[in-house]
Amino acid sequence: MPQSQSDLNAISDALVAARQNCKRVDKFPGKLPATLEEAYAVQMMSIEKWPSPVVGFKVGGIPESFRGQYPAPWQVGPMFKDQMYHVKSGESLYVTVYEGGFAAYEAEFVFAVTGLDRLTAPVETIAEAKSFVTKVYLGAEIASSPNPEVNNLGPGSIISDFGNNAGVVVGPEAPLSLLDDISAIEVTLHIDGEEIGRKNPTDGEGGPLGALRHILNHFVEHKDALDLPETVLISSGAITGVHRSYAGTSSKIKFGELAEYELSMVPRRPDDLSV
Repeated sequence: MPQSQSDLNAISDALVAARQNCKRVDKFPGKLPATLEEAYAVQMMSIEKWPSPVVGFKVGGIPESFRGQYPAPWQVGPMFKDQMYHVKSGESLYVTVYEGGFAAYEAEFVFAVTGLDRLTAPVETIAEAKSFVTKVYLGAEIASSPNPEVNNLGPGSIISDFGNNAGVVVGPEAPLSLLDDISAIEVTLHIDGEEIGRKNPTDGEGGPLGALRHILNHFVEHKDALDLPETVLISSGAITGVHRSYAGTSSKIKFGELAEYELSMVPRRPDDLSV
């Protein structure tokens, strides 16, 4: 039986409170949303309650083991202004995560997209999706949630909990021509001096540009519920993987010869929230 709006709102209240108070959640607060529709309903309610505006959205893959119940290749979560960071090549940056919960470094492309008033129908091709991109940044997603089991519980949990997002790192700008051969750049990620991931981005629907097409179609589907800024940032899926970590660690992210910087996780506190 589908959950009532009241039940979904209670889930939203509990998840937002846990994030604002930086309190660990030891179990999902309520009945896990059984469908994509229920999970996104919780997320939309929570977006309205967060005191900082949306600057964009992250996209992450849905594992094959969950796609029978949640039939989509990608899942989406909001990114907020109060959790947006900027870093230049050669710099080091502190990012905040939920201590005792889940945290991970994810090297990603961050696409700036504009002209979304043209989105009146689903985007059919990657070439069409690329036409909305005005800038490409070599960035990262900081995944974090007060719930340490957020990913293990699957999309019903992840989507409800802001997509397990706790920040977007807008790194150095790359040439827009990178979109023409996105697999040409090798991305590496080290944590505390150890190489954890090394990969070239995947071309096609299974990679960052497929994630971009998916989020654009998400905007079409939810156009009446989303109030998007003129320029929307899209963090387009982990390139080298989701590298779980915790406060007190440091990472080095390198995008070929184009960019290299360091990120260090520190515990998030309630007074870190600002608009």
